[in-house]
Amino acid sequence: MLDPKRSLHDAPVVAREADDGLPGLVWAYRFDGEGIARRLSGDAVAEALVETRGWVWLHFNLADSRARTWVEETAPLPDSAKELLLEADDHLCLIAEDDTLMGVFADFRREFDHDTRDIARLKFALHRGLLVTGRRQALQSVDEVRRALRAGLTFESGEALLEHLFDTFAAQVGTMTRELVGELEAIEDRVVDDAVDPEDIRVGPLRRTALRLARQVGALRLHFAALVDNPERELPDDVFAMTERVALRLASIGRDVETIQERARIIQEEAAAKSAAHMNRQLQTLSVLTALFMPATLVTGLFGMNTHGLPFDASDTGFWWAAIVAAAGSGAVYLVLKRIGIVK
Repeated sequence: MLDPKRSLHDAPVVAREADDGLPGLVWAYRFDGEGIARRLSGDAVAEALVETRGWVWLHFNLADSRARTWVEETAPLPDSAKELLLEADDHLCLIAEDDTLMGVFADFRREFDHDTRDIARLKFALHRGLLVTGRRQALQSVDEVRRALRAGLTFESGEALLEHLFDTFAAQVGTMTRELVGELEAIEDRVVDDAVDPEDIRVGPLRRTALRLARQVGALRLHFAALVDNPERELPDDVFAMTERVALRLASIGRDVETIQERARIIQEEAAAKSAAHMNRQLQTLSVLTALFMPATLVTGLFGMNTHGLPFDASDTGFWWAAIVAAAGSGAVYLVLKRIGIVK
């Protein structure tokens, strides 16, 4: 499928529109019978589409209305594929119809100078010798495939490139899950060691990331499994075999993501419980101190009244007697708290 020894016959690939010959086209490639890619200009797309040998990959910016117009009016795709590429709905899906594999796949959004964890959408339609992909935002997996072409990898068919796209997304999810596992393990170690601090309670962002991944991968698993199990599918054998492999890969990473999600939930509950217990101990200590100082507060309040007839008012040792009364009251409270088990 992939041959790292092959090299491209064109200049280095750059992520920009091909040229003004086909506005909205991010890039276009024509692959010969051996899977070697040649970069196409926008003006050469029409000629490449009528050639019988090899196949063509067109990648569009669907936010450009001119690209949408070309897809609608010129692209040699079934009407159902055009409708899927152009409709505003971007819910994940996978459809096999009229010898065409089309759908909406998940990917991670890419900024100009760095990757992100934000989920975006890749729309695609594979029809015989033509693969059309489109996006509204820059995507990581598509950019990785572009880099693979620049490194000299070859793709003998559209389904081979499409599988590489899917596998790249799966690898990115795998990398992200390993990062989540590392962060969760650090929190888990502190929880087990009873070294919980307020930062340990913030498992929420990790759970949110795991939940987002679980939703995307779970939906993709369902769509690929449904297509594989559908006896009425209309796909060539090679394309169907590709969907089977991708379904297995998604099932594997799906289980990993679900495990992380459950693990994050358990760690958050345990960390919250230990933190609550720690807080309860602090409140208990504060309550005991308040109870112990209550007699002293009562005594000082009584002797602080500006009224006649206070005990020890005329005695030179009145302060000490008052202090003894306060200490005795605190001692009595301490014995009561110890007897009922509040103080150990």
